[in-house]
Amino acid sequence: MRVLLTSLPLRSHLVPAVVPLARALREQGHEAVIATGPAMAHLDHTVVMPDIPAPSDFGPPPSWVPERDGVLKVPLWSSELVVASAANILDFARTWRPDVVLRETSEYGGQIAAEVLGVPHALLDIAPFAPFEIPLLDELMDKVRARFGICATGPFLTAGLTPPAWHPAQQHFRVPIDRGGDGGEEIVASFGANALMMMAGSALPHVVVEALGEVGAPAVIAIGSGEWTGPRPSNVRLEAEIPQQRLLGTAKVFVTHGGYSGVREALTAGVPMVALPLFVDQPRNADRIQDLGVGVRVDVKELTAAVLAERVQHVLDTRAYHDEAEKLAAQMNDLPLFTNIPDHLVSAV
Repeated sequence: MRVLLTSLPLRSHLVPAVVPLARALREQGHEAVIATGPAMAHLDHTVVMPDIPAPSDFGPPPSWVPERDGVLKVPLWSSELVVASAANILDFARTWRPDVVLRETSEYGGQIAAEVLGVPHALLDIAPFAPFEIPLLDELMDKVRARFGICATGPFLTAGLTPPAWHPAQQHFRVPIDRGGDGGEEIVASFGANALMMMAGSALPHVVVEALGEVGAPAVIAIGSGEWTGPRPSNVRLEAEIPQQRLLGTAKVFVTHGGYSGVREALTAGVPMVALPLFVDQPRNADRIQDLGVGVRVDVKELTAAVLAERVQHVLDTRAYHDEAEKLAAQMNDLPLFTNIPDHLVSAV
């Protein structure tokens, strides 16, 4: 079976699940390649869609300070980008002739290309709430279809990566995490490379470090590679990057922006969260964390270290959050591994 995976050229979209799934397909004897933009061509198993830009190609990040402006509204749809993506994918697919197309949530060109080719398509749902941030998504997709002269077909498989309690309208699989537990920190804090890049000039990381210092528990935070001019509490380890999965293996609280991959890793490890959503689907993820009782949402606008410290201490000390996180981790552990997804793809071909 030949599987064409499609993804936006974002490391956070590719590395946690798309690349490992392509690797699993190959290990099971299938042919698998990932169509993505040039910015991620260095990753394994990729072919280049030359007309798909990376976020850095659009120039410097917006003048956005989260503690001043609150949640950033990010445009998640561009008809021209979807058309360009579909055209690039079709150029490759007409020669390579995939049996099935598997796209990640925010890459819509793969679905259009599959509908043009008349081959089955599936969805690897790495951001189940992101489509809700695009008003009139179905109508927008139909306008793109009209340009290609095709009709809509639904995915034969929507592969979710969290339990039904998180988002029930899909089939559910588990991506294993590295439970190394090689850190002694009780609190792990990370906002991801994309967030750190977009927060240039923001004092939010300083506020978080100061808050962790007030809590006093051993903590570690990923601060990126720039010069650090903020506080340096003795109980907080500052690192450019952290082995997040391994550290979550022994952590008691995860302070996060609410990106889906980090949330999924915390749910798998049974770690409750303090979510500070910044953009895209993160507010919905943060609300879901709170609704399920596995943590709290804290709004970043006008956030102070004292308020954040109180919320982190509250989650750290409240047994109910830890119990609910452990219950969801047990549900995660009961899911079939995502390496079973190829079997579902074969059944549709």
